[in-house]
Amino acid sequence: MAEPITGSIEVEAPVAKVYEYWRDLENLPSFMKNIEEVRSTGPDTTHWVVKGPLGYRAEFDARTTQDEPNSAIGWNTLDGDVQTSGQVRFQEVTPNRTRLEVQMKYADPPAGKLGEAASRLTSGPKAIMEQDLRNFKDIIEGKATPEEVQQRPAAADAHSGAIATLTSGTGLLVIGGVVVLWLLLRRGGSSGGRGKSRIIFEF
Repeated sequence: MAEPITGSIEVEAPVAKVYEYWRDLENLPSFMKNIEEVRSTGPDTTHWVVKGPLGYRAEFDARTTQDEPNSAIGWNTLDGDVQTSGQVRFQEVTPNRTRLEVQMKYADPPAGKLGEAASRLTSGPKAIMEQDLRNFKDIIEGKATPEEVQQRPAAADAHSGAIATLTSGTGLLVIGGVVVLWLLLRRGGSSGGRGKSRIIFEF
């Protein structure tokens, strides 16, 4: 089981306003880059579509298991591609300042072990959550609209872009060329000019 992902932030907004925004789970895609859609399917149930690493896309149904006004919201998956749960706790710091504490758990990371490995190579779930919370802060404080937030690059994009380049055909060809050159130079130096070296590649 993957480790819980936690994050916290303080925002300049009353606790009631912050709680109401989170209580409508359909608002989550407005600031969470890996969530494509949350759709209400009943009084306490929702359908989620999320994006994972390597272009993986998962869907699941969830039930709201905790709803304490201005205090906490929690949910668990009912069925679907991943098993996950989450909780958000709200604490009034001052009448116009609220502290949020978020915890997410994934029993089966999106895309399984491959997805777990890929997420470690990119910025990772922790960095993504931190960016999501900053996005939320900007929206709730009126510094950015959900549309503006959606135009921002995701936290993992820079890293995953580099990884995608390295693992693409061109990237692998470049890496392979460097390795071949290094091997040739190494073998040439160690042979002392006694003969030609031959390297065979099979595909």
